[in-house]
Amino acid sequence: MKILIRVLSVLMCLVLTAGIFTGCSKEKHKKIDGLLEDYDYYVIRNKASGLVLAADDFGMAEGAKVKMRKYDAKEQDLSMIWRVVAVDASSYRLQNMATEDRYLSVKRDSKKNGAIMCLNTLGESDGQIFELEADEKSKDDKSYRVFSRLTDFCLEPQDGISDEETDAIQNYLPYGKDVDYQVWEFERVGDGNIDLPQMISVSGDTQHWSCPEIYNYDGTYYGFIMSAGIAIKTSKDLREWTKSGTVFPTTSSLAYEWMSNPVTGVEGGSIWAPGIYKIGDTYCVYYCISTSGSQNSLIGLATNTTLDPKDKDYKWVDKGCVLHSYTGEDYNAIDPNVIIDDDGQPWLVYGSYWSGIKMRKINKETLMLDEEETTRYDLAAAQTRNGPEAGYMIKHGDYYYLFVACGSFSTGYWNGVGRSKSVTGPFLDADGNDMMRQGATAVNSYRDGFTKCGHSSVMTDTDGSQYHVTEYFKTYDDGSSSPSLLSISQLYWTEDGWPVTATTPGVLDKLSKKK
Repeated sequence: MKILIRVLSVLMCLVLTAGIFTGCSKEKHKKIDGLLEDYDYYVIRNKASGLVLAADDFGMAEGAKVKMRKYDAKEQDLSMIWRVVAVDASSYRLQNMATEDRYLSVKRDSKKNGAIMCLNTLGESDGQIFELEADEKSKDDKSYRVFSRLTDFCLEPQDGISDEETDAIQNYLPYGKDVDYQVWEFERVGDGNIDLPQMISVSGDTQHWSCPEIYNYDGTYYGFIMSAGIAIKTSKDLREWTKSGTVFPTTSSLAYEWMSNPVTGVEGGSIWAPGIYKIGDTYCVYYCISTSGSQNSLIGLATNTTLDPKDKDYKWVDKGCVLHSYTGEDYNAIDPNVIIDDDGQPWLVYGSYWSGIKMRKINKETLMLDEEETTRYDLAAAQTRNGPEAGYMIKHGDYYYLFVACGSFSTGYWNGVGRSKSVTGPFLDADGNDMMRQGATAVNSYRDGFTKCGHSSVMTDTDGSQYHVTEYFKTYDDGSSSPSLLSISQLYWTEDGWPVTATTPGVLDKLSKKK
């Protein structure tokens, strides 16, 4: 009989697997009437401590630990939100919503009491299936003990500890079955029909990704990253990344003499913030050279007719300086971005700190600044040394959207956005505040294991899917920090036309609201 039940369970799992991936609607999922609302979103709260199950490092690493943390209903941290996927009427898989296709799992399928819980990609293991048993003493009907089907051990905070950052583990059931730290309250927080943006699970060469931009060229994704020579990394699926060369030679930190010349370039400077754009038939990498805290900066340009290094015509051509700023001026020639308006006119967005983010026309033929139209437009003002910087503009629907980095590396970055029906502004946030008065609606915010998310960009894929690309940093237990790490979140839009990512505060509510 046990063998028959096991076979039936495996068959049921195979039926369900096709419908449990992110983005599937509730109608596409085979619903099972059971203890919980199959496929909906829940917070799983420990009865003894009030803390909830949360994916460490925002779930971006395979095998990330599951910790106990405080849940803020306004922030709606997706690392603390779980989709319940029914296996049968009382057993579930628990999908963490921070990143794609990772589930609560017994680490390494261990059958030992005390084994920790982690996040792993969906598999066929019983270590990813949990049976719920109602707690008879609880007054509500959503309090359960949670048992691993692999071991029959019960889910608990390690040693019953009620402190934040405590690991979640599996352990035997004490005599009497009356300890509250093994009881979990399942609080429903959203309908599974609401499609949530998630982090893309990246691997391979994912370190040293400062100021990243990504472009899909003929089925290969090319990442352009701030480094000596401007590093290029490639991927076939947006997930597994490989180092693939540089734009400029790297025999020195600055490839050409003019770049470091005290008159034409920036002596002692380094390359920052490259951006990849197609203007006409030409692929353009605009970048800047500067030193920290200086206005002695420039924006340069390199061009190519293809991004495929195997193409016989592949060659990056140095076009020199596009714009130079000097100490004492009211702007800084850094952080270049190109937006092409509805009339096909390219514009250069640039600037940071001082008086803020600016924009000028680009000549479509020379790809340099338009010498006949020298009007400079002010897009976002900086009243303090904490931004905004790193402007990045896209068009979506009826609006142009200006993304910016707010804060600083030392105080911590977050990304904000405003919009305008005109490419030249004014840009207002969701509350109607002008970005010239530091208005900005949060696109992301600090999360555990996801900090200092500064310079960002938006990649629109060939199928129309959009992604918010940025860097982030991890802080280790000894206080040290990781190098910059690649972060790619799906970018969704609310019904009233505002972009949200996996780390947008209140993302579940924002995607639930009607006009």
